[in-house]
Amino acid sequence: MKVFARLSSALLGLTVMVGCSSQTLPLALNPARVPAQLGSMSTRAASPLASSQLMVTDHFTQWIKSQQPSNRQIGAASEEITQGAPVDGQAVDKLPPVQAKPFTYFTYEALDNNLFGDLNRVLDALELVGSNSQMNLLAQTDSYGGGNTARYYISPNKEFNDNAPIVASPYVKLGPDAENSGDPRTLANALNWAYKAYPARYNWLNISSHGMGFAGIAYDDAPEASMNIMSFAQGVRQGMGGKKLDIVSFDACLMATVEVGSELQDVANIMVGSEDSTYYWGHGYAQTMAKIAQNPAAMNPDQIVRSMVLDVHSKGAGNQTLTISATDLRKMSALEPELDLLARALRKALAGPQRANVIRAMQLTREFHLGENIPFRDLNRILNLSKTNIQDPAVAQAADRINNVLFRRGLIMLARQNKLEKGEGRGLSIYLPTDGQGVSQTYRQTRLARSTQWDEFLLDLNAAIATPATR
Repeated sequence: MKVFARLSSALLGLTVMVGCSSQTLPLALNPARVPAQLGSMSTRAASPLASSQLMVTDHFTQWIKSQQPSNRQIGAASEEITQGAPVDGQAVDKLPPVQAKPFTYFTYEALDNNLFGDLNRVLDALELVGSNSQMNLLAQTDSYGGGNTARYYISPNKEFNDNAPIVASPYVKLGPDAENSGDPRTLANALNWAYKAYPARYNWLNISSHGMGFAGIAYDDAPEASMNIMSFAQGVRQGMGGKKLDIVSFDACLMATVEVGSELQDVANIMVGSEDSTYYWGHGYAQTMAKIAQNPAAMNPDQIVRSMVLDVHSKGAGNQTLTISATDLRKMSALEPELDLLARALRKALAGPQRANVIRAMQLTREFHLGENIPFRDLNRILNLSKTNIQDPAVAQAADRINNVLFRRGLIMLARQNKLEKGEGRGLSIYLPTDGQGVSQTYRQTRLARSTQWDEFLLDLNAAIATPATR
């Protein structure tokens, strides 16, 4: 779940954060600077449904819907917003054709939801750099309401209006078949257009929307749809026609997970995302784009993602990034067998005298997404607590082997975290429910669950938590 962030006069500096959760960071709110149509959103505090009512990792679309304000709240009595947010920019019949270039960046802005206020800021930030003779910057956008899905060729425009961002780039509006951004077919069509119409040596896909790891990405409010990570991967696979993305990045919450990386390893080489909630990435990615624009042919994807992690995390980016990391998906296949060994060792320890210690180690880890009972936890922290609390050589050995893959072998290329994370956020999280309420059925369909015994360990763990130990 991406968290909406307002940008200040200090060139995309953060002044308002509107959470897609009921527990957000403290608001730095200046009401006089909030657009009228967003004013009522700044104070909303939706309450998530209890796990007994709805397992959010199985019902992402319904859960996100339950978090959203009503149309009346979003629209703030604005008929224009209620019926459909307008498309800003220069309307054209056809976007400009181009020759092949070294680099194409395409952002899929699935913002037909309560995050629609981010849209013009994203486009305006990209216009600070814009397309040039060496680089294409493209967007497909879906804002709140109907009839406003469009494709953009981002052109340079150095002006930035903080209170009301002005988009100057050319766009073409799309028909009703493109309105559902939560449909993998819509994503596939968008990718097919972007990388065929604007071929390049390196292809980068960015997703801007709500997210929740394996459970969902790209929530669309009408017709209330989203993609789990399996259908998202299928959409990318179909859209790319067998070709891999060089980079996939998620300006969305909770997407830097082992499960997401495992699912995407066949369709992308590198993944950038956050283990925790995200706030609009601010000027950070515009800084990265500016570096690429100076000499796109000289920057390869590895250099680009490292720059992006540092730029987005930088205080100068004008945001409050909690976590951000770059993961080398080309090395994900090395992690899965090691994680399987750990799961087997933990299952064995759980069945013996180390039962209480296994439960304690797992429950000591902190949930991401600001502690809102959505159980994604930092993998490195799980490994360290397992070694400290579980007196089992097999567990310790398996933990060391995984850390070796993560850091020495470079699966995690670079990670940064805010001080609020208190040592968590080393790059990748993993699904770890510890309330004894069960395991997501959606989760058991993921590639990671099918290729390892991590899901079997989770079932054993939660059964043990739900059943008091006998003497």
